[in-house]
Amino acid sequence: MDMGIIAVHGGLDTSREKQYLEILQEAALKGYELLLKSRVQALEAVLQVLEKSPKFNCGYGSVLNFDGIVEMDAAIMDGPSSRFAAVAAIQDVQHPISVARALMEKTSNVILAGAGAVKFARAQGFPVADCIAGRQREAWQKARASLARGEKPAQNLYTGLAAPYGDTVGCVLWDGTGLAAASSTGGCLLKTPGRVGDTPSLGGGIFASKTSAVVCTGIGEAFIETLTAKYVDQVIAAGNEPNQATRLALGRLYEQKKAEGGILAVDARGNVGSTFNAGRFPVVVVAGGRLIDNYQPVNLRAEQVH
Repeated sequence: MDMGIIAVHGGLDTSREKQYLEILQEAALKGYELLLKSRVQALEAVLQVLEKSPKFNCGYGSVLNFDGIVEMDAAIMDGPSSRFAAVAAIQDVQHPISVARALMEKTSNVILAGAGAVKFARAQGFPVADCIAGRQREAWQKARASLARGEKPAQNLYTGLAAPYGDTVGCVLWDGTGLAAASSTGGCLLKTPGRVGDTPSLGGGIFASKTSAVVCTGIGEAFIETLTAKYVDQVIAAGNEPNQATRLALGRLYEQKKAEGGILAVDARGNVGSTFNAGRFPVVVVAGGRLIDNYQPVNLRAEQVH
């Protein structure tokens, strides 16, 4: 296969240290191996690698909500068929993205949440899994102790940790004929139990069509209220390349909501675009089976400073 694109991001404020980039690279290359077989299967393979790692805020390694429980969101969308499926506030499964895929392929439902999503997962044979990584439990305990003292927690909202580690993950791809997108997250640290972010919000944090595939990360409520992922698709459909579309969308998001975020997109010609306005936003791109060396998203925050 000499064409095709897979691009994956590790979330806002995620470390760009070698060990993090290597996992993102492993995930992207594994997905690329399946790209000819199935867009949806390729997406699932990418996110499964990241959901297994405690370094990213998804699956095992997800942040804890206010009550100390992991509640995860995941979504997957195939552009040519417009098929979409998501799980929200799901607990105790290692691979929420796989549950979302099963929901897409085996039912007519689009979104399952909470206990219903867990019940469906068990019926499909997904085993019980403890998704609480040790350092996330420690971070939650420290954050709750800070609140008890009337202090603002030192932990990062996106990564859940005091240092910039791993956040929400997302992937977009183009197989030469069609586009697709997927995302998985534990949400934000100390979130209200039952809170659902933009990951399973069609048009908010994820979208795929015949024109583009888009995934977003950041303050989920801001992306939902502005339908940012859908806006990116519309800008690309109007003739703009993904880099311009993601820049415009993030500028619009900040203007309307004063929110931070990161956006990753690919169009039907295989052009990739990514923009962020936070501390970090690691993105890995595989094109034609090869890693693009030192791919760098557009940093709007740096541009604004200068």
